[in-house]
Amino acid sequence: MTTLAPDAEEIVKLHARLRLAASTLRALPVAERAALVAVAAERLLDVTAAPGRALRYDLLSSTGLTPPVIEHGLRTTLGLFSRDALLALHAERDAAHPTQSMVVVLSGNLFSAAARPLLLPILCGCSVLAKASSSDDALPRHVQRALTNIDARLGAACEILTFAHTDGERTGALLQGPKLVSVYGSDDAVSAISARVQSGTRLLAHGHGLGAMFVASDALADAPSAREIAHRAALDVAAYDQRGCLSPHAVIVQQGGAVDARAFARLLGDALQALAQPFARGALSPEAAAAQMQWRGVAAAVGELQCASDSAVSYEAHAPLRVSPGYRNISVLDCADVSGLRARLLPLGRHVKALGVAGLRARDELSALAPYVCEIGTMQTPPLDAALDGVHPLAGYG
Repeated sequence: MTTLAPDAEEIVKLHARLRLAASTLRALPVAERAALVAVAAERLLDVTAAPGRALRYDLLSSTGLTPPVIEHGLRTTLGLFSRDALLALHAERDAAHPTQSMVVVLSGNLFSAAARPLLLPILCGCSVLAKASSSDDALPRHVQRALTNIDARLGAACEILTFAHTDGERTGALLQGPKLVSVYGSDDAVSAISARVQSGTRLLAHGHGLGAMFVASDALADAPSAREIAHRAALDVAAYDQRGCLSPHAVIVQQGGAVDARAFARLLGDALQALAQPFARGALSPEAAAAQMQWRGVAAAVGELQCASDSAVSYEAHAPLRVSPGYRNISVLDCADVSGLRARLLPLGRHVKALGVAGLRARDELSALAPYVCEIGTMQTPPLDAALDGVHPLAGYG
């Protein structure tokens, strides 16, 4: 449902219209804004209503994901936007420097990632001009349509543009004037936008990210416990076909448990295969298929590979951590303790955005390893107030 973006001159005019729309939006009580945002989310969630059906139809072609995976993403994301949850989040905001209008540059790798940067500014009375990915603008456009149909004042405060990232003229116009720019995408995409942001404009950068899992020895007391953890880990791997910034690419298992890393790898492989029917993986592009073949070839050479048609788990003991190609391919590694975990993750640097954990009663030292530390099984379903990049979700909106 991609449409031709207006030219640069019209984009500049859009900024002025959105500033006026923000004044109208901010005049609404926050309780009313929260209620309207919640209704928009509810309508898109409702599979029996026309907006919800249309959204799912468009996502099926734009994302390449299967219907069960799309449904999971919608329900675990839009389902968070209840009136009470929005008001509780709004009460925590830093209102010292309110923003009237902002620009957000969205990524195309994970469709549900557009919900927060579009709906949370509206909650705060801040208008949004969003550049959607040219590869997938389905959810942003349906969100804007839902807001418009519920209340024209909210719809007027949210505009969606779709054009190629190589379109320098439109990009320049997009970045002309806003005091806040939020950008999601690869490190190269973030750098390109950063270089063009005007002086005095605040930049919120959400660059390339990935996740990992740590299974402490105290969580592996027996086979049933290990099997349950493997089931929860498989859900984190399968969600979004392992394409998001929070998706795990390796499981690091502490030595000393009743179930060792090699046995856990087999359990994880079984759990992923059990999801193949009810939670099917989407089709691979030729590029993804080639990357998967290469990763599996190395895995078979350096470790023990448990391979199925749509998932693979490799046990690689003490080999260096390798980032997987996604699409439900993951390695399992050994470590001795938290210091060993830290050493394992060190080559990934700032790109580690999520760490799923099982066991380990004292987790204070893990907070330095990733901005989002959570239980295994919840990596892909962060709460609305999660500081996914180490900042409050309303940071900058006021």
